[in-house]
Amino acid sequence: MVGRYPEDSNIIDFVQVKMLHMAEEYANAGNIAMAEAMWLALDKYMSGSVDILFKNGVPYVYIDKNDAATSDEKNKE
Repeated sequence: MVGRYPEDSNIIDFVQVKMLHMAEEYANAGNIAMAEAMWLALDKYMSGSVDILFKNGVPYVYIDKNDAATSDEKNKE
């Protein structure tokens, strides 16, 4: 499983595994909107544009304001 770490690394990315599991659980329960939200957050996490932190089992998406400002400036050009 390739994540945000190099392929030759033996680090398992807990965030990636947990988000995949949660998305599948929501989809199996029929909550497609939440499943899609999990997939979207995971896609952004994998691209490096956000960080995901877990608190009491709940994922929180963290967007660095400096990165967001840089991406807004790129979109204006």
